[in-house]
Amino acid sequence: MTTWRKRTGKKKEQFDGPDEFQSLTQRVLLYVQKNIKKFYIGLAALAVIAVAASIWLLAAKASEEKAAAAIATALKYYDLNSAVPGGKPMTSVERLEKAGGLFAQAASGSGKQANLSLYYQANTDFELGNVNKAVQEYDALKGRTKDPLLTSLANQRLASAYLEEGNKNGAIDVLIADKKAGGFFVDEDQFRLAQILMQSGNTGEAVGQLKGLIKNFPYSVWASDAKLELSKLTGKPAGTPQAIGGTPLSGPIKIITAPAPGAPKQAPAPPGKK
Repeated sequence: MTTWRKRTGKKKEQFDGPDEFQSLTQRVLLYVQKNIKKFYIGLAALAVIAVAASIWLLAAKASEEKAAAAIATALKYYDLNSAVPGGKPMTSVERLEKAGGLFAQAASGSGKQANLSLYYQANTDFELGNVNKAVQEYDALKGRTKDPLLTSLANQRLASAYLEEGNKNGAIDVLIADKKAGGFFVDEDQFRLAQILMQSGNTGEAVGQLKGLIKNFPYSVWASDAKLELSKLTGKPAGTPQAIGGTPLSGPIKIITAPAPGAPKQAPAPPGKK
């Protein structure tokens, strides 16, 4: 009986030969056999890279943990309302100096922990009266952090440091820049601008800032203070259309007039320490 087979178009030797995958595998094996020394050197290099990467990750983690521990200890000295660590009597200045040293150590590294340490290091210098050094540290922090909250906090404290130096224009520039950038404390920025302007005798501009704050942030805690200040400046009860109405001011603000008689040299810092 005749058996019929379907023609495939292939010759006999094509069925007997290795397929494409087998050929590729054999070529790789042959290459490895011929270059076995290079092959093992390559594996060794990869192993070294893997080990180095693991060590770096462990070191980075250890460094972060060390920095976090240093910050935690420093904050115990920095918080003057808490008990002195270790129970040894210390003055407020001694506690701040101790905290500043620990913050400085942690700030010398990199990463979020180091940036947070630099912020508190600047705060410590500010509290100790090293205002110029604090200004430099706040500026340095703004240049190296990408955290918007930390940037806004630095701007707030930098404005206070400028005021402590008597540099009202510098404080105004910082607060306006933070306000334009949409920082976390735009409402506070506007209230503090109004404070500086009021103490400098620029009542008209101060009124404009207070009106803008009440209009844009009606539920802010600073809006309540703004209404009280506005009622004092306008002589009208807080919350009335006459007191709140008006057009916002435009253009840059600069202090060019002398402070009003009896006004303090610097604007008081807002309630609460950051």
